[in-house]
Amino acid sequence: MSVPDFEINSANGPLPDDMIVDHEGFYTRVMGFIFNSVYEGPSNEILCRFIDEDGNIFTSHLESDGYYKSLTRCLEYFEKTEDFERCTTIKKILKTL
Repeated sequence: MSVPDFEINSANGPLPDDMIVDHEGFYTRVMGFIFNSVYEGPSNEILCRFIDEDGNIFTSHLESDGYYKSLTRCLEYFEKTEDFERCTTIKKILKTL
């Protein structure tokens, strides 16, 4: 699986989630990354790379002890955007953790 890049804008901070420009793409990536890790086995793969407005690149990893919290944040986002199909998938994954 290729590692996606996500643009961040530090002016939208201070919270890291607020800096991400493509929220839907990011939360979709997190959900898919965890889904694959849970059902296909843990991955040492990079979650994504963040690129700031100055072109600096930051590599992001997601360890298994962060899956629950990350999925909860994904669930909050997809509930807010009323993407209930993804909400159902996330709830199923959360039950397996």
